[in-house]
Amino acid sequence: MTQLQEFFQFLASKVKEKDDLKKLLADWVFPNDGKILQVYTEEGAQYMVVTKDKITLHEGTYPSPDVIYKAKADTLLGIFTGQIPFKDTMKDGSLEVIGNANESDPLANLILAAMMGM
Repeated sequence: MTQLQEFFQFLASKVKEKDDLKKLLADWVFPNDGKILQVYTEEGAQYMVVTKDKITLHEGTYPSPDVIYKAKADTLLGIFTGQIPFKDTMKDGSLEVIGNANESDPLANLILAAMMGM
């Protein structure tokens, strides 16, 4: 398992055990049933299915995700852990975001809440 996959597993497990994180998920996906976040790295394609009470991780490509992130795995991990500023990666082209980039804010808030609650 790669570091990025381990990070996604960490996030999914935190959501599973913390009611306050489930509330963030419910607020994020409302009024829809869920969100699909696709990630493409040199390690391959994977996607997260975000519903009101959980996150599930999957290998491969989803046919119509809400947002797609394309970058090196270490770049994405750096963004998700707060070590690399999101805006810098957009400016220098090391991250490509396709689709609803607004989904990045609730994802960042969820990650921050999960990391703070460790």
